[in-house]
Amino acid sequence: MNQTHLYSPSASVSNNPTAHKVEYLPSLTALRGIAALLVAVFHFEMAAARFVPASQSMFFEKCYLMVDLFFIMSGFIMIHVYSGHFKEKIRAGSLKNFFVARFARIYPLHLFSLLLLVVIVRWITDWGNPPIILEQPADILPNVFLLHSFGVTKIYSWNIPSWSISAEWAAYLLFPLIALGIHKKKTASVIVLLVLVVVAYYSIMHLLPRKNPINPAIPVPHNLNTTFDYGYIRGIAGFTAGILVYLVYELQGIRRAFASDTISFFIIVAITLSLHFALNDGITVFLFAMLVLSFTANNGRIAKFCNLKILQFLGNISYSVYLMQIFLQEPFSHGIYLPGTIGIGRGKQNIDFSSGVLYCITYLILLILISYITYQWIERPSRRFINRIWG
Repeated sequence: MNQTHLYSPSASVSNNPTAHKVEYLPSLTALRGIAALLVAVFHFEMAAARFVPASQSMFFEKCYLMVDLFFIMSGFIMIHVYSGHFKEKIRAGSLKNFFVARFARIYPLHLFSLLLLVVIVRWITDWGNPPIILEQPADILPNVFLLHSFGVTKIYSWNIPSWSISAEWAAYLLFPLIALGIHKKKTASVIVLLVLVVVAYYSIMHLLPRKNPINPAIPVPHNLNTTFDYGYIRGIAGFTAGILVYLVYELQGIRRAFASDTISFFIIVAITLSLHFALNDGITVFLFAMLVLSFTANNGRIAKFCNLKILQFLGNISYSVYLMQIFLQEPFSHGIYLPGTIGIGRGKQNIDFSSGVLYCITYLILLILISYITYQWIERPSRRFINRIWG
């Protein structure tokens, strides 16, 4: 099974120097934090041990789809923040400011986490003796240049979740053209983009020649869990879907219809059931789009809940949560096992529920602490520095 991670970093409008007049969307900040933790639990079960058997629930097993939620939120926020920058034509100044801001947002922490991981693997484990398939030296440069979602590597590699950063950057490259097209010919652009999103998702699940990177003889399920091979298509599809959701959000009647807690509650229940019963990934992604719409339109208890300081905090550090989780998983890639674990092999280790929950909570607490440090000392200073120098 392809290893996902999930993260496509949505912009925090309050931290964006080019978007100070744009309405801040706190509900999406909170949603990012929750989704990042669910991704971390998914990877805990993949790397350390499963504590919820698939026979009982597929909920965590299907949380690789949280990356698609991230892509949708990212497209939604990009068009919310930068739509006016590409209204009449694509100007050099607007283009430069956009790419500098996006580069400053995603690249410094990506490079830091990648190089730190390389140092750990090279000097502490001596390349793993021998190097494991996920940490091949030849795959370092594709990761550095954000090419590792374009099929240039044979497997998800190094900081595994960062494949989605590569896919996110691919979506950024297309965004100015998409935004300009929407302003010039809105109806035609919406139809074309909607068709492309549907075709992209269908192709990933049913048409593209995907292979299991570890054992090609094992058939690949008809799902969206593509990463190193066609991850860029998945990222662009989700990002574009988010843009379309925003266009719906702009309609006052739709916004009022989705403003109630009841709508949000039913969407949350539907997503939970879809993940639990492992329904078609396309259904879950559609529900994610509805979730983003309902959370941003909500003016009731959901909005108040999302404004809680703890959820805003988790949302602010969510990118660090997403990229730094690899360092807590690394010991398990090199032969460490939790006490009480049964089974050998990535994604095949199991543990009883109570012990697994205890270990997973400890893992999440450590991850939040590490992420807060990298957010304060790597993410924010680097973003400010780059924007100050080149933005």
